[in-house]
Parts: sequence; C-alpha cells; structure tokens
Amino acid sequence: MANKVAPGIPKLTLDQQLLVRFAQLLRQRYDARLYLFGSRARGTAHQDSDYDLVAVAEAFSAQPLLRRGLDRGDLWREAGGWRIPLDLHCYTPKEFREELAGLGYLGQAKRRGELIEIKTPRARRTVA
Repeated sequence: MANKVAPGIPKLTLDQQLLVRFAQLLRQRYDARLYLFGSRARGTAHQDSDYDLVAVAEAFSAQPLLRRGLDRGDLWREAGGWRIPLDLHCYTPKEFREELAGLGYLGQAKRRGELIEIKTPRARRTVA
C-alpha cells in the first residue's frame, strides 16, 4: 500500500508504527538502539505473541541489569503499547556485544538472521 504523505515509501503497519515510535522514544531519552527478535522477527508470531525487544545504550549502565527493562515499560505505553505484551531486555553496548558472541538467545538469533534493528526516520536537515 502506497504512502500518500510520502510517495514511494510504503505505508507502515500498526505494528511497525508502534516499534518505530518506541525506538524514537528510546533514542530520545537514552540514545538507545532497538532490535526485534523472536517470533515476530521470524514471522511466526500469533495475534497474542509478545514483542521480544533488545534496547542498547550506555545509559543503562547506571541500573542493575534485571531492573532496566521494567523501568522502560512507561515508554512502551507512551508509544501506544497498551495491552500489548512486551519482553524488553536492556544492555550496554559491551554487554550486547558479549551476548551476540555467546550461545544464548541473542547469539542464536543473530546467527539465524533473526535480529532486526528498528530504524528510526532521520531528522531532515534544512539548507540555509
């Protein structure tokens, strides 16, 4: 389906819009990058499947690992994720690199090509 606002750019689904809004909020607040993995990245999700997401930012180093995802739930709701289940993992860049190199779920997702970065639209620069 074509996008009437920006011809040539496909219109985003509601799921994609939610992910982009969440990625934008994380980038604004924490300078974080956002990645999707799991059933939604594989294309095997059901209607009630949760979103398996990884946020990566140096700012997360100020909190204990297990607390980080819980404290970002407000941003998920602000992005429009009310009633949509979320499993959010938050890592520093160093922790993320270590996870990707390991045998855990993120390393496996990367090797299978199932770790997808959620890109946010770049701000347009004006020429003076």
